[in-house]
Amino acid sequence: MNGFVFSSILLAALMHAGWNILLKSGSDKTLEIAIANFMAAILSLFLLFHYGLPEQKSFLYIFLSLALHLVYFFLVASAYRFGDLNLTYPIMRGLAPILTLLFGFAFLNEPISTGVTIGIFLVSAGVILLGLRITNASENHTKALIFALTNSLVIALYTLVDGYGVRLNSNAWSYVGLLMFLHGCVFLTLVIWQRRHQGLLFESLSYLKTRWPYPLIGGGCIIGSYSIALWAMTQVPISLVAALRETSVLFAFLFGVLYLKESLYPQRILGILGVCLGLIFIRMN
Repeated sequence: MNGFVFSSILLAALMHAGWNILLKSGSDKTLEIAIANFMAAILSLFLLFHYGLPEQKSFLYIFLSLALHLVYFFLVASAYRFGDLNLTYPIMRGLAPILTLLFGFAFLNEPISTGVTIGIFLVSAGVILLGLRITNASENHTKALIFALTNSLVIALYTLVDGYGVRLNSNAWSYVGLLMFLHGCVFLTLVIWQRRHQGLLFESLSYLKTRWPYPLIGGGCIIGSYSIALWAMTQVPISLVAALRETSVLFAFLFGVLYLKESLYPQRILGILGVCLGLIFIRMN
């Protein structure tokens, strides 16, 4: 695999991890995600002004991706309502690259070598081992698991939709620009409508007074990370990008161990080894 593309995807994963680390410290994650995506929408205007609108044949995929992303956020909220993040997040993010690999081969006929396939499975297994911790049985794990498994399917679908859609365009940046602009505006509108309906709008504004720098930085991380990822999908197979991007879980975990003094036990060590070995397989094939 080309070294520049490989390094660029890892940079995208690092940016994605950076945003998630910032988000972890907040108490109103839905609001911060909405504001961060709106900041990404504002930044996306620079891409649209410079590169123009994407070609019309990619519009269908942009709107389909937008719909799938909204479903994704709904399922994330539902999964966290019924189960612990340590149960749901690793399953959502770890299984998605495998599903992307299978669907990409079945529907897009993407050529993947045996070595890369092994690497993708190792990265996915490592991501699951890094984060997965089964908590007490008092939580409704069955419902949480259903939402998490469904969301891994949604992640794979929007990854394939965006990967195929961006390839229909003459450049990746105009596609990213319109997608990020629509996504940020629509998602913030829905959150504002929800907060107003719940009578929490002024409370949300008060919360943002102390937290506004975090979603501002997050907006830059979001558009930077996804722009690189979609550009990379025009260079290499979509499933490969999907797997490498999930190494963000590894970066976030290493930050937790080094700076937050999180525990490092055998399961997590196996997860680190799985991700690193998977990266070697992908890089060498």
